[in-house]
Amino acid sequence: MEIDYVQDIPFRSKEVSWLAFNSRVLQEASDPHVPLLERVKYLGIYSSNLDEFFRVRVATLKRLTLFRKNFKLLKLPDPRRTLKQIKAIVRSEMHKFDQIYADIFQGLRKRGMQMVDESTVPEALKPWLDDYFQTSVRPRIMPNTIKGYSQLNELRDRPMYLAVRLRQTGHPDRVAYSLIEIPSAELPRFVVLPEFKGSTIVMYLDDIIRYGLQTLFKGLPYDTFEAWAVKFTRDAEMEFDDDFTESLHDKISEGLKARETGAAVRMNYDKSLPPEFLKLLLGKLKLKEEDTLFPGARYHNRKDLMKFPSLGGPEVKFPTVPVLEHPHLPSDRPGILKLLQKRDVLLHLPYHSFNTFLDLLREASLDPLVQSIQMTQYRVARHSCVAKALVSAVRNGKSVTVLVEPRARFDEKNNIEWASQYQEAGVKVILGIPMLKVHAKVCLITRSEGGHDTYYSVIGTGNFNEDTSQFYTDHMLMTADQGIGRDLTQIFKFFTNTYQPPRLDYLVASPFHLRSTIKFWIENEIINAQRGLAAEIFIKINNLSDLEIVELLYKADAAGVKVRLICRSMFSVVTGDARHPSNIQAIGIVDRYLEHSRILQFANGGETKTFLSSADFLPRNFDSRFEIICPIYDPRLQSELQTYLLLQWNDNQKARVLDRGLLNHYAKGKSPKRKLRSQSAIHQWLGEQYYHPDPDEPEEAPALESDHTKAQKRKAGPRAKTKSAPKRK
Repeated sequence: MEIDYVQDIPFRSKEVSWLAFNSRVLQEASDPHVPLLERVKYLGIYSSNLDEFFRVRVATLKRLTLFRKNFKLLKLPDPRRTLKQIKAIVRSEMHKFDQIYADIFQGLRKRGMQMVDESTVPEALKPWLDDYFQTSVRPRIMPNTIKGYSQLNELRDRPMYLAVRLRQTGHPDRVAYSLIEIPSAELPRFVVLPEFKGSTIVMYLDDIIRYGLQTLFKGLPYDTFEAWAVKFTRDAEMEFDDDFTESLHDKISEGLKARETGAAVRMNYDKSLPPEFLKLLLGKLKLKEEDTLFPGARYHNRKDLMKFPSLGGPEVKFPTVPVLEHPHLPSDRPGILKLLQKRDVLLHLPYHSFNTFLDLLREASLDPLVQSIQMTQYRVARHSCVAKALVSAVRNGKSVTVLVEPRARFDEKNNIEWASQYQEAGVKVILGIPMLKVHAKVCLITRSEGGHDTYYSVIGTGNFNEDTSQFYTDHMLMTADQGIGRDLTQIFKFFTNTYQPPRLDYLVASPFHLRSTIKFWIENEIINAQRGLAAEIFIKINNLSDLEIVELLYKADAAGVKVRLICRSMFSVVTGDARHPSNIQAIGIVDRYLEHSRILQFANGGETKTFLSSADFLPRNFDSRFEIICPIYDPRLQSELQTYLLLQWNDNQKARVLDRGLLNHYAKGKSPKRKLRSQSAIHQWLGEQYYHPDPDEPEEAPALESDHTKAQKRKAGPRAKTKSAPKRK
């Protein structure tokens, strides 16, 4: 893989490194140890990822090419070169995808599940298929003739189409062309037919349409019908100007409509599509072959494989994994608020149940001493129990404030709808912040205790979303630390008074001081290494592609700091480069759950500092989003996160080495003979934890913190104020 250099610093394109991540997803689909139906879903995930990649990243790169040589001012690799690399990688993987697809479905066929098309459907099932086509499919099909249809640019982004050629036998000049939108939003893409000779029969909706083509064109002088799959991927970026006098709701609605018909950045088509038909389509769509065309196999929009019917026995699916009860929150213990008065609690999702957070909201909504609940929501579940809990709290007389981020990509419409429902229920809604996307995940509960406001805080690395919590790995800190609570009150004041940045003592927020704080702790490790003190950086993150931070990590490595990185997708650090030798070690893990948590650890000369973060290390997270990093003070929780990191670092089953070539070789780990799959090992480790009363833990809630305790904590964590930085070791 070619290496880019920016200002003479090895800095891999984040788009190219992301494709290496998606290749790891494709590896999971090819792994014979993964159950067959799960391999099908990995193919769907790979395809869905690639669709979003083209809609967002490739579209952005195409716009960047307009800068010509001025792209250097943006401190980015040459976008034209990156686009060429992308096309080469994607083309090479298309053949691999088709081979894996064929292998999986051959395996399913051996287990009694058969895919058929319009030419191989058993004769005995045709009456059933005729009825299904006439009653369910045909009413939803409205073909558009191409020659007379001048607005192909209005073809939508998400659906797939069949390009149909109509001919009449004996009249070679009598040819017509049509496009049919496959109604997969209304009907299942995969239709299960009646069982036949002991086999389960499944058919693509595309092939059912092919089966009934001739009935769609009755009355026309044609007797031969052929169809090829065609799919368009369009620019999905929505732009907002600075004028907030217009309703943001209206802007987003307009943006969503524009997204469906944005500039085409990719066209997938069946490679057997006749050349004259392809030329006609390209002329209508004004597409050029060099950078937008991707010939492929018979079927497209294979992200729908994520919804492949759950057929067969347990041997073709992942085994059920029981959700664990947190050892300090068993069902027979007192309420969560009372427990938090004694100790902090850290949930590891999806291993621990997200219901614990719902229980906390339910308890807060019923507690007569709770005055208010304030929360940020970035991605809201479609049938959100969190939202129901907040509405219930309003009905129980609590003051509830929710900041709903309306610009969460691809969730804009859902979030706007929830904001409207909140307002109707009496929830105070903050619909985003002008010029600043709020990505932090925080919740603050205020309770009146002894005549004072007492704060209970929840800070997460992932969304307050019960749907994604089932397959995203995240961490959620629950704490009654009053310093953190006071910081959150300042943050929510900022959300309503954005002209005044929050003054924080414990938390660190972007776009104000997050970048300078991360730089501080990396530079601190460099100084400690030079002094001969313990110096190590251990970071788990989703994306790492900020030039300034990458350069600083190189400097830390050169100074003798041990740098270990666990990064899921975008990764611009280059290890083992000849011009800039580096000992930085890095791995990426792809397994059953999506690795989403963000943990930062710095050795600090022997007094380790540990943080949870909502932010990745991308320019946008530092400079144009509201993000939070939160210190972990409890030594027990610090130890938990250290164990979590080490289990992942020693994974030798699902971890891949992020080396210079990003070739996705599996990591061997320290003990290659001992198999360690980190996600399974973490579940086992957490399941072995049991509740044991701590003799040092008071039965009653402690008094509010003394000024001395507050001062000690300030020294322990990063400072958000600019006047005084945290002391180095």
